[in-house]
Amino acid sequence: MPSQEELVLSLVQGEGGKEWASRRTGWEPGASEPVCDWDGIECDNDDKKTVVSISLPSSDLSTTIPSQLGQLKSLQTLNLRENIVWGFIPTAVAALTELEIFDVAQNRLTGSIPRFSSTVLRKFDASRNMLTGSLPSDVGASHQLMTLYDAMYNSLTGTIPKSFKEMRNLVTLSLSENGFSGTIPPNLGDLRQLKYLYLDNNNLVGVIPPNVARPDDPSAKGSSMLSEVWFHENMLSGTIPAALADLDKLVNLYIDGNKFTGTIPNALCRPTLNADFFEGVPDDTDRNYCDSVACPANTAAFEGVFPCTKCESSYDNPYLGRTGECINLNQRIILDKFYESTSQSGPWKGSSNWDDEDTFLCDFSGVTCDSNSNVIRIELKGRGLKGTIPEEIGFLSFLEVLDLSDNHLSGFLPSDLRWAPLRHLDVSGNHIKGIVPPMLCLKGGVNGNGDNGDYNCERIACPAATFSPTGRESSSGEMCMPCMDNNANMLGMKTCEALAIAKPFDARGSDSGISVSGLVGLTVSVVVFFIAATFFVALRMNKRRRLRGEEVPQEEMMDDKHVGIERNPAAVSSLPYADEEDYEQVGHRRGRTNLPGSSYRTHVNMPPPDDPLYAGTFPDEEEYDSVASGGSRSNGSSGDDADRSPLGDNNSKNGSWEYPDKIGVRDSGRESSKEVWLDVPKIE
Repeated sequence: MPSQEELVLSLVQGEGGKEWASRRTGWEPGASEPVCDWDGIECDNDDKKTVVSISLPSSDLSTTIPSQLGQLKSLQTLNLRENIVWGFIPTAVAALTELEIFDVAQNRLTGSIPRFSSTVLRKFDASRNMLTGSLPSDVGASHQLMTLYDAMYNSLTGTIPKSFKEMRNLVTLSLSENGFSGTIPPNLGDLRQLKYLYLDNNNLVGVIPPNVARPDDPSAKGSSMLSEVWFHENMLSGTIPAALADLDKLVNLYIDGNKFTGTIPNALCRPTLNADFFEGVPDDTDRNYCDSVACPANTAAFEGVFPCTKCESSYDNPYLGRTGECINLNQRIILDKFYESTSQSGPWKGSSNWDDEDTFLCDFSGVTCDSNSNVIRIELKGRGLKGTIPEEIGFLSFLEVLDLSDNHLSGFLPSDLRWAPLRHLDVSGNHIKGIVPPMLCLKGGVNGNGDNGDYNCERIACPAATFSPTGRESSSGEMCMPCMDNNANMLGMKTCEALAIAKPFDARGSDSGISVSGLVGLTVSVVVFFIAATFFVALRMNKRRRLRGEEVPQEEMMDDKHVGIERNPAAVSSLPYADEEDYEQVGHRRGRTNLPGSSYRTHVNMPPPDDPLYAGTFPDEEEYDSVASGGSRSNGSSGDDADRSPLGDNNSKNGSWEYPDKIGVRDSGRESSKEVWLDVPKIE
């Protein structure tokens, strides 16, 4: 077995590694100093010879994480932050059972985050790398001692595991600037020690769970320590829960850049919340503290918060906290944006007149208008479109038919489709990820959805890992069938990628009588038996004819037929709770150099992940009721960096602002100041 010196020296790689080692005590084969005296190495206090810590932060080390370190069974701290570390996180290192601190932040690591075995792991920081994939579903199951979990600024995808609730001592959870999709786990409110919750700049959909402020655990009520909550720049929807006002220690709440409707609850409009927004603002300025949470609907601001500018078009600006400029759309602008977004690989079939400024929009290929030149149909099936569906398409106020099937579209289904009066929507046969925006699931009339009182997301598109011949359920009985192929992770699939079909499930969960899967199996068996029997009889007849010297007619040869599978006739009426598995650091944007409770440093310039597309929204209360009624660390120390004051690094946000003039605005009539909560069942 290799010696500890040999295992530690596995970090010294190439000529650059040798040059790095030459500038440090020890760090060479046959060194006169014992390994416990090498720079960055600490040994057990009792035996004075067992390596328990490797801490080399900000030391210009260029290396990979060698799997040999996994043989240091007593290793408690591995701190390689702010270096040039590339490659993967070895599973052998993740399997170390005594590991307490794992810090590889601000490097160039790739691959996914493996499952860590240590039950004494307290700090995990892999922020600002190039990691991909999803987090282990049981990430929190064996880490009850975790105080800091930081994976911000990577390219992680999938959903946020609900097992984070097991990290009972968690102070900081930072998953900002990734591609997480799905919803916010509602049980995060049960984490009594949680102070800093950073989920901004992802692809999260759905509502802000009221349980974030009001835990399910009765003994935890009123004991929340939450001080920083960053949800901005996602696709969250619904209204802002007044329950957030119960967070009496809340200092900063960022929710701008989402799809929220309604108004800000008055209890949240307090001068102590987001107070840094008003630093440098003259005392005689008329302050609306609600605007420090999010600008109201029909307004916009550079960061979606004070100071807010009113918009001219109320129809095009229905959301709270709109970032950037006001939107002013017309049909031509919307169609131009659609063409730009769907022609990323060049023109598609029939698009020659779409980029012709002299062509009337009603003459665009695939576009149909009514007598008043309002676009009512866009039918572009199989045209070779490649790119994403732009959110603006939902603001075609007369659009009834949108057929984009059998193309190469990717990204997410935009929630803004909720605003269009769609009767027919077909996005099947593409590469769209995520879930169907819940508002579309509750929007009556789309593909017959709700005609019989049953509102079903699968009427819009089959969820990931399922398929049907039309890519959705239909009134004629076509159901979305499960796939066995793990790579079948797109919405609206017409076939499974491996053409492997799993047994259908009984959506009603009934265990009485014969199940649907049993009926399918029985039906298949009967059909196969019938074909075999027919073939046998035909052979016997031909043999008899030949024995009698008769000629066998050619037209009696057997035809090849595909055996059909009986589809599940049960009505599946459910909204997915976002369990699909496949979506410049915000500290700059918020005027901060560090995130409280985090390890972010501004001097490492890593490229940000792609901007997310909008997907998923929940309804306003009126619409829903109408449906329902029918920090840094050094040398591996165990300091209190996860529990830093959130105010120490805050800088003035508006010091250089010139306050814009106000512009008149029409009332959109879309808002609801009341709260909307949806119970969304999980689809296993």
